[in-house]
Order: sequence, then C-alpha cells, then structure tokens
Amino acid sequence: MAGRRSGPLPWLVALLLVVGLLTAGFVLGDGWAKDRVERQVAEQLQASLATSDRPRVTIDGFPFLVQVVTRDVRTVRVAADRVGVGTDAGLLPIAHTDLVLTDITSPDWYKTMTAGHIDGIALVTYADMARLGNVPITYVNDGRVEIQVTAQVLGVDVRAKITGKPRLEPNEQAMTLADPTIAIADVSLPNLTAQALLRALLKPIPLEGVPLGLKLSAITAEEDGVHLAVNGDNVPLRS
Repeated sequence: MAGRRSGPLPWLVALLLVVGLLTAGFVLGDGWAKDRVERQVAEQLQASLATSDRPRVTIDGFPFLVQVVTRDVRTVRVAADRVGVGTDAGLLPIAHTDLVLTDITSPDWYKTMTAGHIDGIALVTYADMARLGNVPITYVNDGRVEIQVTAQVLGVDVRAKITGKPRLEPNEQAMTLADPTIAIADVSLPNLTAQALLRALLKPIPLEGVPLGLKLSAITAEEDGVHLAVNGDNVPLRS
C-alpha cells in the first residue's frame, strides 16, 4: 500500500513560522533602535535645556529603522519641566515646555542632530515673570494680568495698578500690555493723565534666553502663567 503523500500544509506552517520570527525580530530591532535614539535625543536636550531631569522624548512613525537608514527622523515630541530654573545658564526660566521637532537629520548616526523645524509652547509662571520684570504681576481674568508699579503723584509715592492683555513685542522679544488701564488707590484716572502715566510706567518685560535659540511668536495669559508660542528653523541639537 503506497504511503500518503505530504500535502502543502507543513510547508505553509513552516513558512508562516519563519515569517513570524522575522517579523518579531524586525519589531524588536525597530523598538530597540527607537529607544536608543530617543535616549540620545533626551541626553542632548537635557544639556541644551538645562534641566535636572532628562526630558521625555517620543519619536513618531513606524517602522523607525527606515528613518534610521535614511538618517531623517520625521517627528519627535519633547516634554520637559523646570527648563533653566535655578541655573546660571542664562536661559528664560520655563516651568514646562512641549516641543514638536520635525525633519531631524544627522550626518553621524545621531551623535549630532539638526531639527529642520521646531514648534512649541513654553509656560512661565507669574513668580518668574515678576522676577524678570522686577515688578509684581498677577492674573486677573479674561486673559488679562495686573502689574503693580510705584508712581509719584504730586510728589507722593503711590502704588499704581496697570492691567491689560499680554502683547508680544517681536523685535525686542519682550512682553508689554495691550489695551492697558491704570488705577491709583483703586481710582481710575482721566484718560489723558492715565495715558501719560502708562507711557512713563509701563516697561516691557524682556523674555530673552529661550532654549535652543528659539524665538517667541505669540503670548497669552492664563491662570497658571504666561504661555509663550516658540519656534525655530534649522536648530542644532548638541550636548
């Protein structure tokens, strides 16, 4: 009696097993490469951002190994706390920042990198804003803040309260106030007097020293602090 001929099923199972093993190996290798580059980016940014803790870095896109081979990482998301806070790095003190880095290239397998573009938001607390401007500043409501300054009226020093919405002076990279109002001893002043005092007392607050050489493009006030929109092109990432 002739023996049974083997059907194609064992070969199909073997093929599927090989494919499964290769796929698993590729996925593991892809994850390992992604984790490694994320660590390298975090290490380089930790020095640039002057943070005590390593920034949290996430690289978008799968498969990542294709990006490694071409040495062109498409999108990297970065979150960091206490940027430049309590250091002598000359950086703007930022409580928290979220950055999106795109088109990151590297000529030397990620020892050095350049981000084609960076967009992000940086939060500066009112306590730090007060130190930067050397004046008390607090949130009022509806996106408005209050700055307290000392004014001299009829030879007497009095406390003036100036309120308004933060406005960016892009050339100076500083904050001033839009639609400001001024009151002394909680009494609103006539318009001409108020405008004269505003010109004399309302000084821009410098916001220089954004990490990575980024520039401010917008500014808004919320309860937790001043939110700054930042961006930059062709930004080198170096440790």
